[in-house]
Amino acid sequence: MKLSLLFPETRDLGAVRELAAMTDEAGFAGMWLGAAFGFDPFVALALAAASAPRMQLGTAVVPTWPRHPVVMAQQAASLSAVCEGRFRLGIGTSHAPVMNMYGIEFDRPISHLREYLTIVRALLHDGKVKHRGERYSVTGFLDVADAVPVPVLTGVLREQSARLAGGYADGALSWLCPVPYLAEVIAPNLAVGAERAARATPPLLAEFPCVLTTDRDVVRAIAASELAVYPMMPFYRAVFEASGIEMADAGWNDAMIDAAILWGDEDVLAAKIAACFDAGADEVVLSPFGFGEDPLQARDDCVGVLADLAAS
Repeated sequence: MKLSLLFPETRDLGAVRELAAMTDEAGFAGMWLGAAFGFDPFVALALAAASAPRMQLGTAVVPTWPRHPVVMAQQAASLSAVCEGRFRLGIGTSHAPVMNMYGIEFDRPISHLREYLTIVRALLHDGKVKHRGERYSVTGFLDVADAVPVPVLTGVLREQSARLAGGYADGALSWLCPVPYLAEVIAPNLAVGAERAARATPPLLAEFPCVLTTDRDVVRAIAASELAVYPMMPFYRAVFEASGIEMADAGWNDAMIDAAILWGDEDVLAAKIAACFDAGADEVVLSPFGFGEDPLQARDDCVGVLADLAAS
């Protein structure tokens, strides 16, 4: 089974190198790095690439609005050159509350992302672009020695974004989407978008937090401290509501936890991961969390179990 790891590390560049080395040595298909208000993920992965000579590296996801698409393509092509073609670019529109912090108007994200993907993919696949649209007017090219096409994936949470990814992206990254929602909403709409564009359906990557524990209180505490922002975001609330989960407030409840966090012992985790593939995922990306007196050891124990499952 194709398993990758996702880490939210955005503060310590040395930690990224260590995580990359651990993930590569454990035999995972790839490692993904989030983007927030710390270091630039392109720089972090470039520094970590030598520590992970075999697996793929990726961003999941870099917000589109703050970076011009030509700049995004340049950064992606540069990082791809550093890691010899093993880079996957994950981008997304982020969320209105986050973009408001930048002073950026979150206006019609689907049409924005459609043009953005068109420009970035043209540059990373063809080396040149000539685009005239409502949002962007771009004529440009990339000249990078020994360049190889860089897969461009996009964050997908709702029907429209799934259809857009099917038609314009090289993959769909779905974070916190419950398994039935993946099967009934994301995967079918991804296929519809691809069919309309007369192209093969791109891969679906299902992304989840993961905790190796049978103690629900531990998972509640992790959700409240490490994942608190997500129930506050309109797109994620819409996903949970569409999945039939009642949300009385802006916090996590047990129904949300069971739907969007993979937790349990090794056997339970194996079954939950298998369900993701049965729902249409081509790759499962897990973000392991630690807890207790030694959270790093608990996280690494989780990584060890996942590595065994990846090799099975």
